Amino acid sequence: MNNNKSNILVPFDATELSVKALEKAKELATNQSSTIIVLYVIDDTSFYPKEIAKFISNMDDLDKARHYFEKTIRDGAQIMVGKEVDRLIRDGVAAKSKIRVGHPADEILTVSKEENTSMIIMGSSGSLKKRHDRKGIGSISRWISEVATCPVVLVR
Repeated sequence: MNNNKSNILVPFDATELSVKALEKAKELATNQSSTIIVLYVIDDTSFYPKEIAKFISNMDDLDKARHYFEKTIRDGAQIMVGKEVDRLIRDGVAAKSKIRVGHPADEILTVSKEENTSMIIMGSSGSLKKRHDRKGIGSISRWISEVATCPVVLVR
């Protein structure tokens, strides 16, 4: 039996598929004595449309708005992810949280490398919001599955 602790990375945004991915990680972590890293990525491209920057003459106002949005999202994400980590720990699974700001695919890959993860478990797509009930693989999930240096499990 391998006694080396492994890290399982779970990008989490509270969508149905990310909840399923976290449950799958919990099953595996329990059997393998792994630590689950619950990652929430604040997509910094979503703070404001790029078009707004064209019409704001005072860039300080734009920076203030950006910092406000980031802080609001970060505070909410810390509570949301913290609840999941607390639940995992109560259930006897080693877990920790990470909040990052940037492009989701870039941040997932960066954290995976920094934490030397043995596996990434994530939803097969983000929140499609029933785009004709498409069941395809989302662009971020596809990119991670093609580029990651560790195994990637996509959950449906």
